[in-house]
Amino acid sequence: MKNLVYFSLLLAFVFVVSCKNEVKKEEVVKQETTQEQNSDYLINAVLWVQSSAEYRACCYQAFNYAKIALGNNLKAAKKDKPAAVVFDLDETLLDNSYYEVYLIENKMSYTPESWKEWSEKECATAIPGAVEFVNYVSSLGVEVVYISNRLESEKEVTIRNMKKLGFPDVKDENLYFMNESKGSNKVERRNAVGEKYNIVLLVGDNLADFSGEYEKRGEDLGIGNVDNDKDLFGFYYVILPNPMYGKWESSLPKDKELSTIENKKKALIGYDKVCK
Repeated sequence: MKNLVYFSLLLAFVFVVSCKNEVKKEEVVKQETTQEQNSDYLINAVLWVQSSAEYRACCYQAFNYAKIALGNNLKAAKKDKPAAVVFDLDETLLDNSYYEVYLIENKMSYTPESWKEWSEKECATAIPGAVEFVNYVSSLGVEVVYISNRLESEKEVTIRNMKKLGFPDVKDENLYFMNESKGSNKVERRNAVGEKYNIVLLVGDNLADFSGEYEKRGEDLGIGNVDNDKDLFGFYYVILPNPMYGKWESSLPKDKELSTIENKKKALIGYDKVCK
């Protein structure tokens, strides 16, 4: 009788463990499927950056406008301080699309650890036209300043990577990297640059590279601020295309009940909403 009871308990235990394992497997499969769906939207964006001539044309166009704007702004700039052009780095001067491919292939989202592993490889390439334009700025005697949300601990590897590519003036004092305790807001760092130099041009891929107004986009996703600043783009602000990631994503509405890709689909505007 005791043996029968023990055997029944053992069967019950095995059944419970088996059920738990099945639940865990289902959760893992669900997470992997969700992550794969979330990274799917990146594929076209990365392909466009890596494979389309249109992307290269947009980059060349941006730097051509930047050259014209710089010439005009230097003529109008005050002479009380040296002139400087402020650049963002990632997806403005440095192409990190290869890291995005790594995320897609491994069904991952961005993590500080995986990014650190990538940056330490020192193999980001230059955005089309970037090296030529930064060297042009330097040739005019204008200070080249880099404000990036790479961590301060990444300075050495970044300097080596940029020097390999031919960027000038890559010196520690001109690199304003992110202090983790202060966060990604660039306003304080831009103000620090502004105390030393007259900033005659800002070049970035994210609106927050230009102004603190864009740190919090609001319900209109920052579109109202862009419309208010429309006369600055191409003249004082020069923006590079980056469809892969950016602060704009965090501004999209989020329903906690939906996956990332479902929220993105929900944010799309179809013709049923405009053809009324």
